[in-house]
Amino acid sequence: MMIERGATDFWVYKREPSIQVPRAAAIRRTSAGIAYLVPAIVLLFKAKHRREKDDFDFRTALPRLDAGERAELTGWLEAMHPGHEWIASLSEDRTFSG
Repeated sequence: MMIERGATDFWVYKREPSIQVPRAAAIRRTSAGIAYLVPAIVLLFKAKHRREKDDFDFRTALPRLDAGERAELTGWLEAMHPGHEWIASLSEDRTFSG
């Protein structure tokens, strides 16, 4: 996923510029210093053209998302993909079953 979009202080979702996240919260680094987008943002990208591997990634990431990340992803999905199947799973305290 591209992490360069946006301004110095903010990452901006290319499909909807109103979705912005402070760059410090949108990008993490591995122990080797490699930058990557946080899982909730990657899942937002994957939600548009959901494939089996995207559902697998969602199921894998869901238990690792904290309450804030779940809330952000829920809001983004409701705005961009109303009725998306992942929305219900994000509000439940279990992994995705579909």
